[in-house]
Parts: sequence; C-alpha cells; structure tokens
Amino acid sequence: MQRKSIFVCYYKPVMNSPFVFTRPLQPGEVLGRTSGINWLSSNLLKGQNSVVWDHPGTGKTSFINKALMQMQKGNSHFILCRVPCFNIRSLNALHATMANVLFRALAGTLGEWEHLVSVLLPDLRPDIALQRHGDNEFTLSFGDRFPAGQPEELIRLPQRAAEHTGRPVLFVLESLHTFLSTATGLSSGGLAQLAKCWKQQTNVTFLLCGTGSTQPSMPTVFNDLFGMKRPFFGFAEHVPLEPIEEKEFTEYIIKSFSKAGRVISRDFAEMICRKMEGHPYYIQQFADLCYSNTKGYMIESMYFSGYEELLDIHHSRFEILCSDLSVPQIQFLRALTDQVEQFSSSGVLMKYGLNSSANVYRVREALEKKYVIETVHRKPKFIDPLFRLWFQERFCKTYWIP
Repeated sequence: MQRKSIFVCYYKPVMNSPFVFTRPLQPGEVLGRTSGINWLSSNLLKGQNSVVWDHPGTGKTSFINKALMQMQKGNSHFILCRVPCFNIRSLNALHATMANVLFRALAGTLGEWEHLVSVLLPDLRPDIALQRHGDNEFTLSFGDRFPAGQPEELIRLPQRAAEHTGRPVLFVLESLHTFLSTATGLSSGGLAQLAKCWKQQTNVTFLLCGTGSTQPSMPTVFNDLFGMKRPFFGFAEHVPLEPIEEKEFTEYIIKSFSKAGRVISRDFAEMICRKMEGHPYYIQQFADLCYSNTKGYMIESMYFSGYEELLDIHHSRFEILCSDLSVPQIQFLRALTDQVEQFSSSGVLMKYGLNSSANVYRVREALEKKYVIETVHRKPKFIDPLFRLWFQERFCKTYWIP
C-alpha cells in the first residue's frame, strides 16, 4: 500500500483571518488556474471523462469546485453526484454508494424513492431505510441481493437514470486513491470491465479525483490505474493542476493584510511564496501565522517567528514519517538535502554509507513507494516542500550517523 502524507493542523487560525487553509475554497476564493479550470469545465460540458490527480494540499477540491460552478453556468441541467470514496472498501460498496448519491439527487419523498426503485432497479429491488428521522434521509439497503460478480444493473444505473430523466449525469468520485489502496477483492480485470461499462454510458460523465504523484517513473496508484495497459488507460483525460503564479499569490497576501489595516511588504509576501515553493496550503497557513503575529507593519522577526511556528505545527507529523524510515533512507535524504546529484559516485557512497549503486536504487525506490520523494526529469526531489525544510533544519541538525 502506498504511504500518503496526511495534513493535520493543530493550529487554530486567528479569528476573521483572510487566509483559508482548513477547508476547500469556495469558487470565488480560488486563485489563478484559469486555463485549467476552463479546460476541465469544457471537458465536463461536452461529456469528456476527466481526472484530477495531484499531491496533498495542492487545491484539487477547490479547483474542482470552481470548474463545477463554471460548468453550471453553461449547463444547469445536469445531475451532479459527488461521491467521497475515502471510506469505501469494495466494488459492491462503491456501486451501492453511487446508487444512493444518485437517488438523493433525484428524489426527496419516500414515494419518489419507491418509484425510482421500481423503474431503475426492478431486479435488485433494494429496501429503503430511513437513516435519520429528523432529516427524512433515505438509504437504499441491498443486503445480500448483490449477484456474483459485478452487479450489472447497478453499473448501468447512471445511464438508465439519465435516460429516465432526460438529463445528463455527472459523477465526481473523490479520494479515489484511498479506495484503490484499501479496497478488498479488486482485480485488474474487474476494474477494466468497470471502465469499459462506464465508457459505454453516453449520457454519463465521470470526474475521477485522487491524491498522489502522476510521475510516470513512479510506482503510484495513478499509474496503476491510468498507465499504459492499465484498467483505466484511455478512459479519462488528465487535467493537471497548473501552478498559481507567484505574482497573483503575492498580491493576494498584500491585499489580505491591507483589508485588516495591516501591512506586509512585497518582499516578505514573495518570501512566503518562495519558501513554500508555491504550495497553496502551506502559503495560506504561513501567511496566516505571519498575519497573527503582525499588529501593524510586519517586520523580519515576525516572518521568522511565523516560519518556526509552521515547523512546530507539522513537527509531529514529520516525526512520525521519519520514524518509518530506515538508516539508508535517511542517509539518502541527507544527501538529497546536500544537493548531491551523483548518488552512485564512490565519494557519495562512502560519505553517506549507501554501500553500492544497487543499494542506492533500492533505497530510492523505497522512498518513492513511501511517497517521500519523486523523480522529475530523472532527478529525485522531495514531494513535500515543508518536510524538506524541516528535515534539513531540524532533523539533520540533531541526527548522528550510526
């Protein structure tokens, strides 16, 4: 199973702070990425299955929110079904969850649910349970009605619903990486069959979303699903998250300070963006810490105080990550922070105790599987920019080579 970075924030943002990092952004709050948002919304409007996949904290949900809002302006007629997959552990559970989300988008009363069951699921005939009495929230209960293999009636349900209502259906499957990493009984053949059936549904569009690297050289969930000769190869078009321009983020930070009568110089705003390497989540949180330290005009000590607080907030998370690393893996990361390029040279092998070129390859592959580094243009790099800083400035300063 691929190890994921988990964002845990123990810091409560200052009240009425203009910086948002504890929730996905509303469409009006999203910065930049205009071409990508236009690309995604255009794809969905014309029925092109799409996939949005990137590292944690890079703004995938916010990006999707903006694209969906833009899409609704062009076509408010579609049936939107957003399915969180983080707690789904089997294909049958996925089908059942998708069916329930679709029914909730189409029906409100018990009579409407019963009518849809008779029209759309005449063979399975699931029970209808009242989940929460106060909210009148109904749920389809399938019990032991699932046939052996994949339930054809449920797989075809979105298309039947589109034909019944005369409206196109859009399914947004979120946190798909968790489902693919943890679900039991998944097979490449079963997923390929599912992709084939979904692709045949002409009035249904799928937007698949997940966390992880998309680098072709890495053993990732994304490549396992969408790579060459993989189950979903050719099923959807990958819409990458473009970087948010530094200028736009800088202006946003300056204006956000100004709204509260506080002042941050352009230099400090740029330093925040560059220090976090353009990472949206960390920029928002770092800026918020600087904002909370500033009463009038931000000075250098407030910048460094905010930076140290940011490292403190994520210290426990990074400490846990390092506890799972072997000594050779730590040594490889030390070499990486020292900007070593020739890892297999005799001097580097000796200095960092990496033993041999074959061992370097094994260590590098292990760090990629643990989602600590990725290979970009044949060079390894830290995936998480804040972890790189923490590792260099805190871990390595007190780490003694065994």
